[in-house]
Amino acid sequence: MWQILRRNPGAFGGALLLHLILAALILVGADWLAVPDEVHSRPEVVQARIVDSKAVEAEAERLRRVEEDRQAERERAEQELEQIQTKEQQERERLKALEADRLRQEQEAEQLRAQEEQRRQDEAERLARLREEQAELERRREAEQERLAELEARRRAEEKARRRAEAERLAAEAAEREAAAKRRAEEEARQRAEAERQAAEEAKRRAEAKRRAEEAERRQAEAKRKAEEEARQKAEAERKAVEEAKRRAEAERRAEEEARRAREDELLAALDAEREAGELDAYMAAIHDRIADAWVRQPGMGRDLSCLVEARLIPGGEVTPGSVRVIRSSGNPAFDRSVIAAVYKSSPLPVPTGRLFEQFRTLGLRFTP
Repeated sequence: MWQILRRNPGAFGGALLLHLILAALILVGADWLAVPDEVHSRPEVVQARIVDSKAVEAEAERLRRVEEDRQAERERAEQELEQIQTKEQQERERLKALEADRLRQEQEAEQLRAQEEQRRQDEAERLARLREEQAELERRREAEQERLAELEARRRAEEKARRRAEAERLAAEAAEREAAAKRRAEEEARQRAEAERQAAEEAKRRAEAKRRAEEAERRQAEAKRKAEEEARQKAEAERKAVEEAKRRAEAERRAEEEARRAREDELLAALDAEREAGELDAYMAAIHDRIADAWVRQPGMGRDLSCLVEARLIPGGEVTPGSVRVIRSSGNPAFDRSVIAAVYKSSPLPVPTGRLFEQFRTLGLRFTP
């Protein structure tokens, strides 16, 4: 009962209120007009009085209707009581179902707790194994990092020497370009001076022609006009020639500048490609050494065996489970299986980060003893 009250106090309060209402209706529906037995047992003096029969009949009819109303009220109360009892029975059944469901959920929760505890124990054991493996991998990684550091130091020294030589070559080319630019500037200045001299001489010739035309009393006015027109056209042609020469010189300068930039871009691209190739070679050598260290020679394996395997890696160098497969067999299945086992055993492999890792995502490796 207390569990029902805690789970659904509203339903319990409603049922109790309906019971109280029904009890009140039953009490109110009692026949208050009934005369007690002791009244009939006492003799009393009856005073007879003549009454109207119609009034008596009307009073009897009224009493009959009152009794019918009380009977109908009692029937309605009984029906409501039955409905309440039915609802109470349904509520009890629903509460039983809820209780059974709660017990089932508690059992399932207990099973889940037991499974979770078992999973935690398994996870703790797996983490312990992983920590041991991680420690071993860390020792190997430190040794590999030391070896890679030595390779990187050698590569940086070679790269520094190569960059120094390239810088010297670029400086020589820059000096050569500056000298060529200086020669072009001197040539342009000489051409401008020659053009000015020719313009001055042309002006002098025009002045002489004008003087001669005036001395001839302007007999050759038309010839002078034509000469002036020709001079103007010639001056315009010279101006256009000078502008054209300037445009050609500017175009040549821009072409040389673009060619220089193209050469520098090609040189930088070649340097980057050479540097990346050196890094890729170093990582491939480190990967081959890692797998060679993990490979176990089986009895009877010759030194002339060779197989090509492929593996898929994820960032960090971990080998994807089930991804190692033989592309070209050595003809010795035991040797092929030992190489596959060595690849899995050497995971994680030393791989670069960033953009260079994409070239190691699918790794193809030829292995020989």
